[in-house]
Amino acid sequence: MVDKKWVLVTAGSRGIGSAIVKELVKQNYKVIFTYKSNVELARDLMHSLNVNGEVCWCYPCDVSDVNSVKKLCETIRENHSIPYAVINNAGITKDALSFAMSIDDWLDVINTNLNSLFYLNHYLLNDMMMQRDGCIININSIAGLRGNVGQTNYAAAKSAQYGFTKSLAREAGNFNIRVNCIAPGLIKTDMLSSVPEKALSQLTKQTPLRKIGEPEDIALMVAFLLGKGGRHITGQTIVIDGGLSI
Repeated sequence: MVDKKWVLVTAGSRGIGSAIVKELVKQNYKVIFTYKSNVELARDLMHSLNVNGEVCWCYPCDVSDVNSVKKLCETIRENHSIPYAVINNAGITKDALSFAMSIDDWLDVINTNLNSLFYLNHYLLNDMMMQRDGCIININSIAGLRGNVGQTNYAAAKSAQYGFTKSLAREAGNFNIRVNCIAPGLIKTDMLSSVPEKALSQLTKQTPLRKIGEPEDIALMVAFLLGKGGRHITGQTIVIDGGLSI
């Protein structure tokens, strides 16, 4: 980048989010990331990346709450101006078979994994379009492409992200804003801890590359899409799953 405009990453204190934050700082971007509750983990990451100068900041935000998102956007606009890019990484799972799923578990997942995209878009996109340059990346899942037993809430939210992404790409393209999805498969994060070892082994065997992905695999694609390599890519979903979904 010639002009080091900053990038916003939601849920950036651990897992895929943390890998994205680290990779973007490594590539000389300035990065702001959000966290929901673990302030110590977030600050440890921020301080570790600021040893040679201030290039990273963190702010609390519950992205499922529109008022929390509004406050975040007001704060970062005042302190950092308008972002060059927004990486919508925040996501949760609350798995259960659909007939046994509680209303709260359905709404929590929809609000966090889908509505949060609209909230951030509502408070930031107009100003990003005025800059006539920018990028929005939604971290999705192959569950949104193929569905998954016990994840109707999660798969529904992720599937809806595809329509959101394509529509927003059409709306914002005239302002040179690129909007894309990245759909990971099995990635070594805390989310995998709930998958039984036998099932995980079977899924790995079904993967042509015979391995589970690393958070860094997603982070490298984010960096690619933000840079020159992604300058003519918009409205697309890039699957990173070792071939599991083919």
